[in-house]
Amino acid sequence: MQIAKMIVAATVAAVAFAVPAHARAEDSSTRITLPAGGKPATYKGSIRGHAADEYVFEATAGQKVRIDLDTDNRSTFFNLLQDGKPDALFVGSSRGDTFSGALPGAGTYRVKVYMMRNAARQNITSKYTLRVR
Repeated sequence: MQIAKMIVAATVAAVAFAVPAHARAEDSSTRITLPAGGKPATYKGSIRGHAADEYVFEATAGQKVRIDLDTDNRSTFFNLLQDGKPDALFVGSSRGDTFSGALPGAGTYRVKVYMMRNAARQNITSKYTLRVR
């Protein structure tokens, strides 16, 4: 009986640790529409720890987009991803806090605001303002 309890406990622990930390965090997703006429749409939010906020929009091939991130934490960035593509179009941690360019194809895009691991592990909160045009 003792061995059975140990096996159950080990299995529960293995499953709990098999889920990555970022998957355990509470992420939020918001569908947005790109504004017309070059005027930016502004989104304010905050993330804590390993959580991330995601902004989802539809775009056409060649559509020009500019995304700016202002934050109170130097370890907060955003990535720009196109659904169905394995690599991010823009990785903020290596390229900065502004993306400006034409999108490669029609479809769904995601702007993911997140904290780098060094800050996320401290479970701090980061406030941000995201501007999309």
